[in-house]
Amino acid sequence: MRSRLPLHLNPGHPVLRQEYAVFTPPVHAMAQTIGDWIDQRQPGGYIHGPSRFGKSRGVKWHLKSVLQDRFAKRIPLHIWSRPAESHVNESEFWVSLGIACGVRYAPTRATRGDRRRQLTEFLIASAAACGSNFAALLIDEAQAMTFREWNWLLGLQNAMDWEGYRLSVFSIASHQMDYTYELLGQSDHAHVAARFMVSHWPFPGIGSAEEVEFVLRGYDEASEWPAGSGTCYLAHFIPEAYARGARLTPCAGTLWRVLQALLPRHYKGAPEFPMQHIAWAVEEVMVCAARGDAWEDATGEARWIDALAQTQFTDHMRLISAAMPHKKSTNSP
Repeated sequence: MRSRLPLHLNPGHPVLRQEYAVFTPPVHAMAQTIGDWIDQRQPGGYIHGPSRFGKSRGVKWHLKSVLQDRFAKRIPLHIWSRPAESHVNESEFWVSLGIACGVRYAPTRATRGDRRRQLTEFLIASAAACGSNFAALLIDEAQAMTFREWNWLLGLQNAMDWEGYRLSVFSIASHQMDYTYELLGQSDHAHVAARFMVSHWPFPGIGSAEEVEFVLRGYDEASEWPAGSGTCYLAHFIPEAYARGARLTPCAGTLWRVLQALLPRHYKGAPEFPMQHIAWAVEEVMVCAARGDAWEDATGEARWIDALAQTQFTDHMRLISAAMPHKKSTNSP
């Protein structure tokens, strides 16, 4: 909810509700990586990266459609955003996972074995409906997974294998997933790490002025609301200025310089920036322009600095730098 919105802005617009995600080069690379793992029928793989980089939104808004374009058919990919709270028991785990996949559990007091069997049959049916013996489960926020839950998934994968069906389990998590892999590998759970976490890929941030330009073009051209209207996001916010040629894309160089300038001192690693902070800054610029600010003022360097400062961008990058693990090479293709 924003105050003092001009009358021409529809409060239901996805930008104002922050219920959208423009397509980004990192999301494309993530989809390509997962697509390669699917091609190879990898039993598992994990994607890790700092928070706010756009992993979850990329999964929610774009992953399935990109994979469908790649394979030219529907992919039996089931997505579960793992809740932050721990599951009390195995039955509760299967119910949570099953509901996310679309299982219609009967309101009965079924045993944990019954719940797992229902999910197994559902995954097999979803694979068969796509003309395949393969299904994939993607776990978002997987850093919250416990050792017990990984072992339960191992049992699910084995059960499907016994029926002649392959299940790949992909996970997306923050940096601490690296430590989970190491802990599993050095404990009695090494077999779980070997099954689900040998293949891995670091999700990057926005890493160049060219990628910033790609993102801004999403607001200028590669977006539409309402569906079928032909109206991109920026055109809805500043219809008259847009008709005169105002675009965000030429701001890419300025925004890239500001992002670099606002990095904390002694920042570790290559400059890769969180998509969410960029999106928040773009939203602020568009709202200011919609309220009547001159386009040159709304998109000037000072406005980008103010817009990013409001997001606590520098503090977030300081936290990322402090938590940055030692980079290991990826073994994904």
